[in-house]
Amino acid sequence: MIVCPRCTKENQDHYKFCLGCGAELPRDAAQQPRSFSAPTPPAGVQPPSAQFGGAAAPSFGGAPVAAAAPAPAAAPAPAAAPAPAAAGPLPCPKCGSSVPPNFKFCGSCGHNMTAAPAPAAQAPQAPQAAQAPQAAEPVASTATGAGRQLGRLVLIRPDGSEGEVLPLFEGGTTIGRESGPPFSSDAFLSPRHADLMFQGDELRVRDLGSLNGVYVRLPRDVPVPLEDGSIFRVGQEILRYEVLADPEPGADGVERMGSPNPGYLGRISLVIGQGTTGNAYCIPPTGMHFGRERGDVIFPDDGYVSGLHARIHSDGAQVVLTDVGSSNGTFLRASGEQVVPSGSLLLLGQQLFRADY
Repeated sequence: MIVCPRCTKENQDHYKFCLGCGAELPRDAAQQPRSFSAPTPPAGVQPPSAQFGGAAAPSFGGAPVAAAAPAPAAAPAPAAAPAPAAAGPLPCPKCGSSVPPNFKFCGSCGHNMTAAPAPAAQAPQAPQAAQAPQAAEPVASTATGAGRQLGRLVLIRPDGSEGEVLPLFEGGTTIGRESGPPFSSDAFLSPRHADLMFQGDELRVRDLGSLNGVYVRLPRDVPVPLEDGSIFRVGQEILRYEVLADPEPGADGVERMGSPNPGYLGRISLVIGQGTTGNAYCIPPTGMHFGRERGDVIFPDDGYVSGLHARIHSDGAQVVLTDVGSSNGTFLRASGEQVVPSGSLLLLGQQLFRADY
């Protein structure tokens, strides 16, 4: 035990500060002051030798005991302090160490614990207050204009269950990392990522120049036109479609040599970083399929790609992309301002949402 040199209170050997007065405790056990006096009785009565001149034995059998009885009566007041012990030790707000509820100072850092019980009593209520407005918390942070609510975004968790619901307002709603939960923790979202606005009965999404874009899931078995530079996702793979332009002769009229073109519909390239591409594949006149097990281009290590996932082909007038019934869908990156039908799935950063209106 370490005895405090200021108030003589005994403290555990590992304490740095006194639990009675908060003074810093000496660390050299050899230099510790030790108390050789008899401890004060719990009732606060002085030793009989001090009261009756050494006649200790009679003092416990006669009138002196009755005279000393009122003094212990005042002592039970502080004895009621251990009652909060039923709630267990209190955490020190400064260092987190456990401190008995009847101690005034933290034994680890010396922090004054007299104000600690108040916040500790309110701590159990904090989660209850946070749970009630959990779904409504992003409401104020995502609204960019006045107006009534016309729709909502529903977060789709990885297991397929529904999560938070975010309202969509008539005056427009901005989505981004600055909008608060659940967007603030997504490092793939830009601070101001996209705008969602209503025009008549239609919901439109507009990319605000984000780095990673906004992706809309394609309807199953519905061909969607591709343009030069269109970007789409198959599982975790990001691909870009490019038109193959005919080679032009040089300024001196010399034509560039190259392999014969059998009528390619274009090519696709894997996007593996900003301005960086990986493998590239020419699209034959008959088109090509993507999948994890079957197809012209396969991604065997991507568990989000279905066995046969999507197809690029020509419908006679233009090159189109078709989802062929994949489990996780094919997503096309929005270009400019795009209509989002009710029930559509939007991929923002690494989170999936359903637009309902």
